[in-house]
Amino acid sequence: MSVRVRNESPTIYTDLDGTLLDHETYSAEAACTVLHSLTEQGIPIVPATSKTYSEVSHFRREMGLKHAFIVENGAAIYVPVDLDIRCPMGSKLFEGCWVREFGVKRQALCDVLEALDMSRRFEFKSLTDMRTNEVMATTGLSRDSAERAQNRLYSETLDWRDSQDALVEFKQVLTEIGFSVSEGGRFVHLMGPNNKGIAAQWFQGVLKREVAPDAVMIAAGDAPNDRELLENADYALLMRNMKGTPLKLQRTGPTWLSDSAGPEAWVKGINEILTSIGWNI
Repeated sequence: MSVRVRNESPTIYTDLDGTLLDHETYSAEAACTVLHSLTEQGIPIVPATSKTYSEVSHFRREMGLKHAFIVENGAAIYVPVDLDIRCPMGSKLFEGCWVREFGVKRQALCDVLEALDMSRRFEFKSLTDMRTNEVMATTGLSRDSAERAQNRLYSETLDWRDSQDALVEFKQVLTEIGFSVSEGGRFVHLMGPNNKGIAAQWFQGVLKREVAPDAVMIAAGDAPNDRELLENADYALLMRNMKGTPLKLQRTGPTWLSDSAGPEAWVKGINEILTSIGWNI
């Protein structure tokens, strides 16, 4: 049996909720061994999520992840300075990382919602305006995790309580003036003209210049806010959502469809992709 020679350096950009994390328990326990193996082999695992800096920092410590991470739907990417990747012009330093921002500050988003009187026209509630107990009840998070989820810097996360038709109108109003509205697994996200795909592609360019000219991008995700990330990856792992219904993508590159949602399916899909390019985990 022939073994394919490794000729590509993979970087894995992965959504968290419903993808690497179980949708109900928020656990990645089923993937822990594989995450450790990937890290030992020097394969970067870059969370690309709607979660906040506080949430992802906590998750990385728990999982022993060492590489960069993308927060709040591509609003910013944090790169640990000990990776020895040069800090590009226009970036800033924060808690041992250099940070490249693609989004706008949350206050600007709140001001737009207020100016357009959107809370009167549509039924929704901001995660940051909820009491922590309400966030816990809505998400199933612990108190500490709920507080981390509310610590948003670049996006306004909304618990949508109106119709789907109303959401279409809400999106149209805001996108016409240059903002983005995206749907995640649980919430609707209002943000600037950023997305996970833009941040990942930008960082992939940095990796090609600074680390590995043969770097390739593997992406895993399940929700509409993962669309740009998946469509622009070299290899895509399209995860089924909790309903078992996969997102419809417009891409021609190699695409794997998971059997189900969550970390076990993530492990299987990532293993198949890596094996196809000569890596074993």
